[in-house]
Amino acid sequence: MAEKTGNRRQFLFQLTAAGASAAAIRGWAQDARQSIEPLTVENPLGTYPNRNWEQLYRDLYKSDSSFVFLCAPNDTHNCLLNAHIKNGVVTRISPTFGFSKATDLQGNQASQRWEPRVCQKGLALVRRFYGDRRCKRPLVRKGFKEWADAGFPRDPQTGAVDADKYLNRGRDPWVTVSWDEAFAYSASAMANIAGTYSGDAGKQRLLAQGYDPLMVDATEGAGTQTLKFRGGMAALGATRIFAQYRMANSMALLDSKVRGVDADQAIGARGWDNFSWHTDLPPGHPMVTGQQALDFDLCNVERSNLILVWGMNWICTKMPDSHWLTEARMKGSKVVVIAAEYSATTSKADEAFIVRPGTTPALALGLAQVVMEEKLYDEAFVTSHTDLPLLVRMDNGKMLQAAEVFPNYKTEELHNGILVTKPGEKSPAPFKQASAVMTSERREAWGDYVLWNSQQNAPQAIHRDLVGKFFLDTHVKPALTGMFDVKLADGTTVQCRTVYDVTKELLDGSYTPEQVEKLTWAPADAIRKLAKQIAANPEKTMFAIGIGPNQYFNSDLKDRAIFLIASLTRNVGFPGGNVGSFSGNYRSAFFSGLGQYIAENPFAPELDPAKSVTNLKKYYRGESVHYFNHGDTILRYGDAMLTGKSHLPTPTKSIHVSNSNSLIGNAKGHYETVMNTLKRVEYVGVNEWWWTASCEYADVVFPVDSWAEMKYPDMTISVTNPFLYIFPAT
Repeated sequence: MAEKTGNRRQFLFQLTAAGASAAAIRGWAQDARQSIEPLTVENPLGTYPNRNWEQLYRDLYKSDSSFVFLCAPNDTHNCLLNAHIKNGVVTRISPTFGFSKATDLQGNQASQRWEPRVCQKGLALVRRFYGDRRCKRPLVRKGFKEWADAGFPRDPQTGAVDADKYLNRGRDPWVTVSWDEAFAYSASAMANIAGTYSGDAGKQRLLAQGYDPLMVDATEGAGTQTLKFRGGMAALGATRIFAQYRMANSMALLDSKVRGVDADQAIGARGWDNFSWHTDLPPGHPMVTGQQALDFDLCNVERSNLILVWGMNWICTKMPDSHWLTEARMKGSKVVVIAAEYSATTSKADEAFIVRPGTTPALALGLAQVVMEEKLYDEAFVTSHTDLPLLVRMDNGKMLQAAEVFPNYKTEELHNGILVTKPGEKSPAPFKQASAVMTSERREAWGDYVLWNSQQNAPQAIHRDLVGKFFLDTHVKPALTGMFDVKLADGTTVQCRTVYDVTKELLDGSYTPEQVEKLTWAPADAIRKLAKQIAANPEKTMFAIGIGPNQYFNSDLKDRAIFLIASLTRNVGFPGGNVGSFSGNYRSAFFSGLGQYIAENPFAPELDPAKSVTNLKKYYRGESVHYFNHGDTILRYGDAMLTGKSHLPTPTKSIHVSNSNSLIGNAKGHYETVMNTLKRVEYVGVNEWWWTASCEYADVVFPVDSWAEMKYPDMTISVTNPFLYIFPAT
């Protein structure tokens, strides 16, 4: 047989070309198989050929470089993260493990238990940086552009815009424009709107369009008052976000130009709120405490024996801090979740109350009723820290004043944790205030109150300084229950009862566990059991309250009722026993310079960077978004106006918003907002880096830097952890 040459592929090709039979090909294959000798390797690790491919595999996760950026979504957790770059692209994100290096002003260093500070959404941010919804270039809606290019035509009688022709938001296509063009379209629209609705003619146009006369009067003839500006939460970047309010203040320049008035008569735009609009503000907190919100760092729950997670889905909405809850439970703390659904946090609970939405004020009152009825309250704390021993007049329902009882009574001078300024004296700068500050006029109007001294069987004056240990040092034993005849300074006698007594009567009559079960669907036996657990853990029960319950009209009652049960059981103001609010911006005092930044006089700005900004003039006015969300109307009942005169909104004809989707995209009653209310707004501008529903219904979209692309440092805070941050220049 002739010697075979060439390789197998060549041989098969030749056979096929020659029309070789399948039998011939099979014969060749059998001959080739017989010539194969198996390879035997005694030690594969010692003789393995080339393992460089493993290094190539590992290099898939190797970065060329990295940088630090601050992830600052609206949950205000704020995590400093590493962005890892390969071939000029961010490929992955990781925690910095730098929080444990932070120190306070005294040099105390943070614990390593804060590490790693990151959540799943933060780790996935790469998908947003390069996602298809990334805002990359200025865009103008086609219909709005046509309206602007046509010279802003309006109805000659009402001044209204033809909404069917020009304001087809959500349906119109988008036109890419340059930055200069985007600025020009935005500025010209606001200038046109301000001019259209200024003066008596402007007010008549607004009335013709159906706006409430009181809202029209609130503009004072300044069309700039129909321009609304809104930044997102200040905690997410003081200067970049609150620049919107500086812009609102600067609209006084436009008003001066449009109406031809001097700086002293000019009026700026309106600045929409954030904290209360988001319902982050627990309305009962300032009512009870005088503070915007009471809160605690979430790490404190490990100091508690009992943790009540109330209307808060901690595991999903506080992800970087969720480990504090699970670790506290591992250490023996009991977790009770009160919610309207079976949430992710409920799955981590020892006990769960699934209640009807909006009924938790009744639940808190039911808990308080059990504590009061079974005398489980902490008497020393109740008498020394609360107003429950104070007397209430039965003839008018008002607190009994010491000046009404004791002839020639002089209010006490207060020094305990408060500074009372003298007439004409200015308050100290915020950063110099070591305590609460009030004017002497308000102090006199406040007055002093009265309790019933059970030892002397007589009324006794009480003032604010006598709280806590200062009250206990007096050794006064106030009565908590009973009806008392009190002789007044004018010689008349009035019947009085204690706050505790009238509160108990209300709870016994309407909020027993059986009655509360009908309202909330929480079992009466479970209510009694929980009340006893709270009472058994003074200084060790945490009330971690979410913002969901704040969205009900009775939310102030929820807060006040929770403070009642917490006060009865000695669980207010302790490291392991306190009431929280999920988002309490009590650290906003660190932004004390915001007022200067926002309200710098636009007619005379300080241009020397070495000098402080001292020429301040507030031209803009605050306004709550709630009225816009209510159809851009005030609250009326028939002809009666329910909105206070100090809170009157103005008609909304222009909106410019930054760093927020809650105004349009996440608005309560979204359909009503975008289909009816928004049609009356003539310009909507949005600054955003991720395409949201607010962008979809805008007229001009300005693409801005993402958190990983900041060019200028900015300051931010967190509300449930102790860190202050600077946005690093990336």
